[in-house]
Amino acid sequence: MSSTIALGTYAPGADSLKKTIDLAGGFARLKPSDRVMIKPNLVAWDDQYPIAPFGVYTTTRLVEDLIVCLKEFGCSKIAIGEGSVVIKKGVGTMAAYEGLGYTALAKKYGVELVDLNDSDAEVFEYQDGMELHIAKDAVEQDFFINFPVLKTHGQTKVSLGLKNLKGCLKLKSKRHCHNPDSHLEFAFSHIADFVKPALTLVDGIYALEKGALHFGNAYRKDIIVASTDILAADLAAAQTIGYSGDTINHFKHYASRHGQSVSLSDYTLVGEPMENHVKPLKWDWSWTPDNTGPGIFAKLGITGTALPKYDETLCSGCSPIANMSNILVLSAFKGQPLPSVEILNGKKMEPRSGYEKTVLLGNCMIKANKDHGNIREAVQVKGCPPSEDDVVKALKSVGLDVNILAYYGYMKQQSEKYDGKDGYDKGLFTA
Repeated sequence: MSSTIALGTYAPGADSLKKTIDLAGGFARLKPSDRVMIKPNLVAWDDQYPIAPFGVYTTTRLVEDLIVCLKEFGCSKIAIGEGSVVIKKGVGTMAAYEGLGYTALAKKYGVELVDLNDSDAEVFEYQDGMELHIAKDAVEQDFFINFPVLKTHGQTKVSLGLKNLKGCLKLKSKRHCHNPDSHLEFAFSHIADFVKPALTLVDGIYALEKGALHFGNAYRKDIIVASTDILAADLAAAQTIGYSGDTINHFKHYASRHGQSVSLSDYTLVGEPMENHVKPLKWDWSWTPDNTGPGIFAKLGITGTALPKYDETLCSGCSPIANMSNILVLSAFKGQPLPSVEILNGKKMEPRSGYEKTVLLGNCMIKANKDHGNIREAVQVKGCPPSEDDVVKALKSVGLDVNILAYYGYMKQQSEKYDGKDGYDKGLFTA
């Protein structure tokens, strides 16, 4: 018998969510005595330039609606669990909870807030001795509800239920997923084998194109996807933004192990007609044909300095630094060729020959290329991730007249880009 997927239209109040869950049989295996954990997507928090929440974070109002549904069902042991990326020291999961109204939800409904980064780990072997260290607080729940956002992603095309579980990993395993020999999509596709969500809900009030963090563009969709089958939920959600299952590698990895199909036609879709809710979104950023920088480099005629395109080994901690480097190099361009410099990030990039200097961003890049024969002069920017100040100093040291104010201005613009626009309601992210 095929798994059921419910597609619903969001409306204020808990009724639309409850209807979608009921259509999917979402609470069929739930008991009032169960320990329930809700795992939203609160990917990271920035206290200096707040990330515009639309399509980035699971909508606080929808999480509140879910809590209401669980309370009405009779559940009293409810926790919210997340392990946000710490992109700035001391600013992590608890800051995200506070900034997005989850602290108020906890007080209002008596639910527990759990930082999965602080949880004890349970170790699981998944392939040829490779291991995933997963937060015990996630593994040991009776009824785990996975609650991702509807978004695309520059490394994995989509970021839905399977990828949302990456927040259950301990830091060691988050980094492990980005190792060249682990293969990002293969590695994180195994988390669901051990956490085993009982219900996956995809928050499609907003959908994010070319995410994540501060970047990308969000669109209002007002849809909810629900299924007790995590792959089924992901397949339907992906279809609403234009992606079939056979184009997503982590879908195929999971399906192969579990004997499932990646064709949506092999599942039972109930509720709203799918064809009424499909809007294709782009997942990738354009780069120059010679892989020397973002597409805008070609438009502006920027030459000399090269920033090869990020790959799957660039982890969430270093991704803001990579983006910052792009903006800083743009700020240094004054219409003339820039210095002969190549700037590398991630864990597996190799320097190309012909550059006078090579900037290695982060400990992983330094380790991978410290003795590479193509490097004439290496500039090592240590850290995991490196600090903004150290990156700026390194770029200035190789002759790039970068302006950090240009980066700050860009980040401010990204934080405020939806302000005053119809349909972008920050009240959905408060309790």
